[in-house]
Amino acid sequence: MSTSIFVRIDSIKGESRERGHEDEIEAVSWSWGVAQATGAGAAGRGAGRVGRPTFSEFTFAHHLDAASPLLLKACATGQRVPKARVTVRRAGHGQHDFLVIDLTEVGVASVATAIDTNATHEVVVLTFAKVSLDYVPQGADGRPEPAIRFTHDLRTR
Repeated sequence: MSTSIFVRIDSIKGESRERGHEDEIEAVSWSWGVAQATGAGAAGRGAGRVGRPTFSEFTFAHHLDAASPLLLKACATGQRVPKARVTVRRAGHGQHDFLVIDLTEVGVASVATAIDTNATHEVVVLTFAKVSLDYVPQGADGRPEPAIRFTHDLRTR
């Protein structure tokens, strides 16, 4: 399935001209996850204690664009922004945003630029205090169905 990825970070303007995502950063990939440590002896018995989840930082890659100097500045100065949003859209006929991730209290932890003869990429790592994820399933008729939501505040258990 082909997708388009858009990243909107408060006060950092990208170059997207895609309708509904104007001035956002067009990403080429992203990664993020959560891990759960369990107590000793938990393997196969379900007896382990649930620990505190460990969330990875949110990482995305994009082509060098107008956002690049602003991302570097935010990283170098430790600037925090209230919000960032990552939207993943299905490409092709009947496209719709099927995954929306909202991050709050966002910091730019790192920016790494790589240029070769074929492409210019930048990898950006974001930290955040709170995350909300909405996944919108597609029904058999191709229409979006009600969103399934996950939220977590990293400052609390």
